[in-house]
Amino acid sequence: MSRENEELIETLWNHIWIDQSLDRLGEVLADPFVRHTRDGTEHTTPQRYARHVSSSVATIRSTRLHFDQISSLDDFVFARLTLEGINVAIGSTLKITWLAQYRIAEGLIAESWSMHQTGLDW
Repeated sequence: MSRENEELIETLWNHIWIDQSLDRLGEVLADPFVRHTRDGTEHTTPQRYARHVSSSVATIRSTRLHFDQISSLDDFVFARLTLEGINVAIGSTLKITWLAQYRIAEGLIAESWSMHQTGLDW
């Protein structure tokens, strides 16, 4: 089950965030989905999360994603990843690193805790 949970997180990032296959969100996110970020806690739906993803990457092109580490324990997946691309709004390269923990319930991502930082090299 652990590898299946990790694949769920890889699908979220590779297919939803990078490929923009937002129609696949129902395959990976629970409804509701709970996000914990520096901005607080949000109870959201896959549809609202799709809008968040879309607006977050609207100005980023030539995007590359690398999982620096991914591991799982029981119903939790832990990931350290790096996203690189070009911010076309300002014409410069962009690097964002993430630390994230995900809770999986009934085969879907039910909850996430994440922090990100621009310009950080692991």
